[in-house]
Order: sequence, then C-alpha cells, then structure tokens
Amino acid sequence: MAEEGDAFSAASGSGRDSPGAGLAFNAVCALCVAAPLLLGRYGWSADLAAVFFLIAMALDAAPLVKATLPDHWGVWSKAGVAFATGAMAFVCVGPNLSADMGAVGALGAVGQAALSMESEKPEPLARWRGALAVAPLAAGLLLRHTPDALIALTGLAALGVAFHQLSLRVRRVAQIEAEADGRVVSALNGVSQCFGLFGADQLCLSGNADFLRLFKLTLAEARGRSLPSLMTTSLALPLKQPDDVEKLLALAPLARKRKARQKLRVELASDRLLEFAFAPTIDGFSLQVEDVTSRRAEELRAERVAHTDDVTGMANRAAFRDLLIQAGAAAADNPFAIFMIDLDRFKQVNDTMGHAAGDKLLERVAKRLRDVAAEGDEVARLGGDEFIVLAHMDRDAAGLFAARIVEALSEPYQIEGAKLMIGASVGVALAPEDSCDASDLMRAADMALYAAKDGGRGGWRSFSNDMAEQARLRQQIEQDLRVGIFRNELEVHYQPIISFAKRRICCCEALVRWRHPTQGMISPGVFIPIAEESGLVIPLGEYVLRQSCEDAKSWPHSVRVAVNFSAHQFARGDLAETVRRVLHETRFPPSRLEAEITETALMSDADNVLATLDELRKMGVRVALDDFGAGYSSLAYLSRFRPDKVKIDQCFVREMGKNAAALAIIKAVRALARELHIDMLVEGVETPEQLEILRANGADEAQGFLFSRARPANEIARLVADPTQLPRARKLNNPDDAPWTQSYERVDPNVVRHRGPVA
Repeated sequence: MAEEGDAFSAASGSGRDSPGAGLAFNAVCALCVAAPLLLGRYGWSADLAAVFFLIAMALDAAPLVKATLPDHWGVWSKAGVAFATGAMAFVCVGPNLSADMGAVGALGAVGQAALSMESEKPEPLARWRGALAVAPLAAGLLLRHTPDALIALTGLAALGVAFHQLSLRVRRVAQIEAEADGRVVSALNGVSQCFGLFGADQLCLSGNADFLRLFKLTLAEARGRSLPSLMTTSLALPLKQPDDVEKLLALAPLARKRKARQKLRVELASDRLLEFAFAPTIDGFSLQVEDVTSRRAEELRAERVAHTDDVTGMANRAAFRDLLIQAGAAAADNPFAIFMIDLDRFKQVNDTMGHAAGDKLLERVAKRLRDVAAEGDEVARLGGDEFIVLAHMDRDAAGLFAARIVEALSEPYQIEGAKLMIGASVGVALAPEDSCDASDLMRAADMALYAAKDGGRGGWRSFSNDMAEQARLRQQIEQDLRVGIFRNELEVHYQPIISFAKRRICCCEALVRWRHPTQGMISPGVFIPIAEESGLVIPLGEYVLRQSCEDAKSWPHSVRVAVNFSAHQFARGDLAETVRRVLHETRFPPSRLEAEITETALMSDADNVLATLDELRKMGVRVALDDFGAGYSSLAYLSRFRPDKVKIDQCFVREMGKNAAALAIIKAVRALARELHIDMLVEGVETPEQLEILRANGADEAQGFLFSRARPANEIARLVADPTQLPRARKLNNPDDAPWTQSYERVDPNVVRHRGPVA
C-alpha cells in the first residue's frame, strides 16, 4: 500500500513543475489585478467589472489550475486575487457607480479578507492577503468624502476587528482538533494489534497503521466509511468462509447491546487465524484484530497435554470424562460398560524399586490394556495406579471382559531385570442400566471397585443397588463420626500387656471405641477405615494420643501406654511435632509413651516414616513394630528399622499348635530380636497352652483375652494400681505355679478384633 501511495504522489506532482502553465496563470492574475483600475479609469461598465471579479475568484478556486503551480507561486497568485478584489471594491465605492454596486464591492472585499484570515497559512501571509483586499476599499471610502463613507469606514474597521477575532478562534479550534486527532492517531499506533474506532452509526472515526493496512486505505479514505463497507469491499485478506463476514457484522451491535466484549475467530484462505474483538465505547465501539495463529497452536498443544497422560500417552481423566459424557448421551441406542481398574501391590514397586521402575510398569500395564481392548474401545489412566476402559457391550460380555483384564494384568512383568507380580481389581458399571450420567457412572464403578478390593483383591465386581445403599451408610457414618469427634463421643479403652519378667502389667494399648448416641457402640472395624479414607483419622489420632496421655498420668510410673499411628498420620509430615506438642501440653513423660506402627504404614513411605521415628526416639518415645509377619515384612526389616519392640501377629499364635512353621517363625524372630536387643510381644494369647509355649520360647511380653479385654479408663486405672484385680493375678506373682490355667476371662472368639491404626 505504501508503494501505491508513493506512485500516486509522483503522478500528481508531475505537472507542478511546468513553467508554461505557471506563466499563463500569473498573466491571468496580473490581468485580474489591473482590470479594476482599467475599468475605473476608462469608465467601463460595472457589469463587466463584476465579470472580471468572478473570473478572478474562479481562478483562485480552480483545483486543476492550482495543481499546476509550485507552492510559492500559489501564495503570490492568491495575493494577486485578493488585491484584485480590493481594487474592484475601490472602483465600486467611487462616485460614478451606484450605492448597490458599492455595497457589493465592499462585501466582496470584506469576504475575501475574512476568507484569507480564516484559511490562509501561515498566519502572517493570511494577514497580508486580508490587508490587500481591504486596503483599496478603505482608500476608496476616504476619497469619497461623504458622511456615509465615513460611517462605512468606521463599520469596516469594527468588522475587520471582529473578523480577526473570529478567525483566531476558528483557527484555535481547528488547531485543538488537529492536535487531539493527532494524539488519537499516535495512541492508536501505539497499540500492538490492529485497532480502529467507530461511532454509534458504525462509521469509522480513526485507526492505527495496522488497521489501515488491513483495509488497504489511508486514514482520510477510511474515515466516514461504514463497517459493512469496510468488511465487504476493503478487507485485504480473504476469508476461508465468506459467511464469517455476516457473523462479524452482527457482533458490533451485540457488543453495544450487551455492553461486553464480543470475539470471533475467523480463518483466512491462507489458513492463518484472526481474532476480531468488538468492545463498546462511550459513543460507539472499537475493533481490535489480532493474528492468533501461533496462540491457537499453543492452545492446541496445551489442550493435548491437559488431556493426555504424560507416562502412558493415553487419555487422562479429563479426556475420558469428555468421552464418557458423549457416550452417555447416546447410551440408549448404544449401550456400553466402563471398567475401573486398580493395580494391587503397585506401591510396593514404587517404594522398593523407585518411580522410574514404577513408570515402566505403568507403560506395560497400559500396553496390555490396549491389547485386551477392542477397536473403538477407549482406554485411559485416571491417575496413580488407576485405569479405566469404556467398551460397548452388555452385562454378560462385560463380566467376561473384566475377567480378561484381571488375568492379563496379573501375568508377570520383567522390569529392570526383575520379575514382578502384581494384580488388579476391577469395578464395572453399565449404561444405561446403572446410569447415563458420567458422574453417576464413575461413582458406580468406583463403588464396585471398592467392593472388589474389599472382597480380597484380584477380582471384579459389577455395580448393584446394594452397593449404593452401603455407600450411603458409609457417608452417613462419616458425617456422624465428624460430629462425634467434635462432641467427644469417642472413648479410649485400654488392653493390658503383661511382662513375663515382671509378672505384671507393664503397658496398656490404647484402643478407640465409639459410643454412637442412637446406634450404641460401633465397631472400630466399621469406622476406622472410613476415618482413614475421609482424612478424619488425623483429628481422631490426635484425640486418642492426647486422651491416652491424660489417662496414663494417673497410672504407676512403671506402666507405659502404647498408641497406634496410621500411615496417613506419617504421610502429613508433622507427626513428630504433634507428638511433641501433646506431650508438652499434657506434661506426660516421653519415656512412658510407645508409638506403634504397622508394617503397612512402614512400607507406605519407608524413608519418611523412618525419619519421623528417629525424631520420636530423640524425644525418648519408644517405638514398636505392630502385626509383624502379617504383611510383607522380612527379618531384614528388623535390622534396618531397629524398633524397641516387635509385636508378633496373633495369626502365628493361633497356628503354632497346628503348624510347626508358625512356631519356627516365632523362634527365629525371638533369636534375631534378642541379638538386636529388641523386645518381643506376642498378641492374641487366649489359652493357657499358648501362654506356656510362648513363655518357654522366650517371649518378653504377652497380650490377649487370656488376661483381659480392652477396658474403659476407670477400670484400667484400678487394674494397674492393684494387679490382684487381674484374673489369677496371684498366680502371676508365684513363679512356681505352672501355667496360668486356673481362671481367665472369656470373650466371644467370633468378635472381630480390628487392627486399625488407633483401634
């Protein structure tokens, strides 16, 4: 567009250097100057004088003639025309012509002077041109020597002053408008994007350089053009979809009506993408056009990242949810099932072999799922060790497919030279049978998965209405538990631990109980898992710790209190600080507190747990490894973990009379513990026979229903203060009496004893 403008300038200026045209125009101007004088001298008619006057004015205004002159010639020609007008006025006011003619001449001269003062630039030239027009008229009035002439001269002077003031004001207004317009243009050119301003009538007011280039116009050409005219006839870049022009034109009035910015992205024929944005202004609207091709590419890349799992390369949770919404809308005509998959024992791989090995395992799992899925099925990773599959099939086929998933994922994996065995649990939900809503389907599959894992893992379950009722009950329990913690409805009971060496109570394990206001006592096996899943185990655990310290302060100093801590409490990272604060606030000696941790909690994040336990040991708190042998522990854990006490799980006690291996394990643990100076406690002692075997094989402590069930704080306080209240306590003080066979408290063995973190 700049080249076109330069060519136009060259063409229009070619004739201005023609000397012939300039001389001819000067000759005409000279004739115009001399004509009134000649007319006055030789008495030519006033009509003829008027004709010459009109010729002079026409020559001054003729654009074709003026275009042929250099700039300085134009200045002198205008001066000549002004003087010709004044000279004619001199003749017209003379005594030989009528008063009417004199008035015409006077008005012509004054008008020419006013025109000069208003439009001529620079200002000194304007004043000289005005003087050339008015001076002859004033001279003619002086020479006439009549009262009318003197009055006219006076009026002429006053009129000249008024015209001068008016011209100054007009010039100042024009200057202010020009400066303001220049500032607007300058400001618009400072905008990095293409920007234009329009009035309420959709006529263009101004625009920056990019705006003018977009429409291939100069600023003067763009002003006054309507938006429809610009969009339909002047747009420099062709649109791929011509219908987009109508959509763009509809946005301008919409922006003013809604008083909000309206945007539309349109694609060009060149595949670039422009964003047109219309925004309301006080008396119109603005148009901003931006090339968003690169931004759109970044948005697409970001969208792919946001919808793709970075480990497996498959769809992630957000992408799968979008797919599920679409499938749910068509489920009535195209039924499908979703399979929510949770890997079993995956966390062990991460903890023992590192996250790099864990990522490789996830990649292998993803490949197996793709191999199992049919073409058209959707496979995604929800996060962590959870995957999900959407497949179009009925209930019967869904059962077979779920079984194939479990089988495929349970095959061994070779990762970094190691053979890994993991499993999978699958929850199935069907649409439209269970629901067509994406959230409801995900919730149903999650409940089915929970049921599958609760049933022993390595299997699958389909959603049923019973699961929904169980989920509702779990939610109700969670809400009641939240309130119960606040209202102190939970109680801490204590089960005695007997020392073989001291033959008396050496410690009591804190076990939480919930006395519900309407349902009575609720089993820890019911509410502890819910507390762990909901995060309520954090305030619940601190409550049990605080209450245990308060209760144990009244016991003999030789009796400790053991408190269980869950993996969730260790995972927060502030457990050591919490223990320190509670001990300080309750003024309870750290040496009388035992922190019990299960193997599962230890393996959840071994490094973090060990660091926390080291801090507890520095305070003086004893550490016990609970339920040893029930999970994945090995004897190597004892050498690395170095607890003060190891608690043998009750499953070995139940089996040692029937299974020689169980007793062999107890003996091996006892031997290693003795070498490492670790005490060994055996849980679940229920018969005198079990007690005798354990005593004979070197157990340090015992705990179980043979001695006492868990008792409320007031009862346990009497027991630890007076050991004779313990069943057959007198036998404990007589080493000559054979095993404690006389009498002991029986508890229904069918009662499930939950081994939760604080139970």
